[in-house]
Amino acid sequence: MKSVPDRVLALYRLDESADFKDYMRLYFGAEFCSWAMPPQDEILQARCRARSAGLAFTLMTPILREETLAEMSELFSQLASGWQDEDELLISDFGTLEPARKILPQAQVLLGRALSGQKRGPRIEELQLSVAATDYFRQGRWYGREAGRLLAEIGIKRVELDNLLQGIAPLPADLKGSLHYPWLLVTSSRNCPYHHDKSGRRCSVGCGEVFRLETPQTAHPLLQAGNSQFIENRNLPADLGSLGIDRLVEHPHLPR
Repeated sequence: MKSVPDRVLALYRLDESADFKDYMRLYFGAEFCSWAMPPQDEILQARCRARSAGLAFTLMTPILREETLAEMSELFSQLASGWQDEDELLISDFGTLEPARKILPQAQVLLGRALSGQKRGPRIEELQLSVAATDYFRQGRWYGREAGRLLAEIGIKRVELDNLLQGIAPLPADLKGSLHYPWLLVTSSRNCPYHHDKSGRRCSVGCGEVFRLETPQTAHPLLQAGNSQFIENRNLPADLGSLGIDRLVEHPHLPR
């Protein structure tokens, strides 16, 4: 019998029209762009809305710039007093661990998909691969024995994954996975084509329009959102439980 994963809603901005029904948890924040991280009051409001709807809360934090470490520390201090046992902190940068362990030592830490080391190229599914090569391209950074030991040492038991076009290898038995859907990250940059104000932290006009990048070399158009590119992949694996995945993270909008 196939196991049914928990459904999770992921938002990078607070959406007053968002329907929390049928979800178990809210992921809120930014995974890839520190310029797009919601302000503290919006994060606190999102956590409050999750609590009111009976959802657990996961804070998503982005790939860092040096100056954002102090902001993360201030944010964690604001969240600490209301932190609950089922709350989680998703990190996309190992630099976030130090302030997190200091200010939120009780937080369950998840490794974001920016750290997964998965092979995401849109042309991989078109390659003629051996069985061994196919298995390699379906894995990520945390499949090896030594990597698993590292995660055990720092107390991390859950990793966030992209829904790869070529499929996903089963995770090691001591790890649980969360699969993000339907936007598969292809690449991300610390530079953003929309961010021009170097004096302020956040963009004053948002991330601009999402646009498509198409080429005859691949069947999948790239979708540019802020500093990151994605592929839409709505074909889920048949049995997520057999892959060690017990959580499906649904993004109604392209992530930031």
